Amino acid sequence: MIEQKLNFIKVSETYLKFNLEYTKSNKDLVKEEILSLISRLGGKFINNKEVFKISIEYDKGSLKTRIVIWGTALCLGITNYGSFRAGVREIINDAKWLSKNVIEQISTRQHIKQNQLIRSEKRTGLVGRIHDIYKRIEKLEKNTNNLSSRELKIELEKIKQEISNITAVLPNENAQEFLSELGQNYNQNLPVPDKSRTLYLTNRYGLKPDEKIEFINE
Repeated sequence: MIEQKLNFIKVSETYLKFNLEYTKSNKDLVKEEILSLISRLGGKFINNKEVFKISIEYDKGSLKTRIVIWGTALCLGITNYGSFRAGVREIINDAKWLSKNVIEQISTRQHIKQNQLIRSEKRTGLVGRIHDIYKRIEKLEKNTNNLSSRELKIELEKIKQEISNITAVLPNENAQEFLSELGQNYNQNLPVPDKSRTLYLTNRYGLKPDEKIEFINE
């Protein structure tokens, strides 16, 4: 079985692009304003250091900025939320709320003008891909009577393939919690994880061993 277990999972990403010249002073200014906002709005993410980590990242040579929330295996644990699915739902809601408020308030800060923020995006991390699976399962079960046997089989196979891919990269504890709640139609006889897909998930939503990240809440 292909496994590339992630120690840190990308929970969410807030993307900000500023119309500012790339200089050290401007970079420091943006970082200072973001830190101030995160300290005030971050709540559970910034205070729960054992479970969540926050980093501020920049594209090289530009002020394209990403505020990334990382989660350890504990962040999705059922002991925190009652169920794995409830954990996914609550984390996504909290992360979206934080992104929304950072985007709305960053251009009202003392040193950043409204027209200097020229693009923003709210992105969900690996938890968003897990949530997509739940939505696909719900859609499939609601449309059972409207699909042919062949269509049902094809969609079920696609869902099970993605379940296999995601469990291959989730920490073991989270993978077992995720699978146990899905039911036998979706957690039995899973296909082998797709190597290219698991590599993508690892690179897109995981922290690479050789990647040096400065966490702001340590």
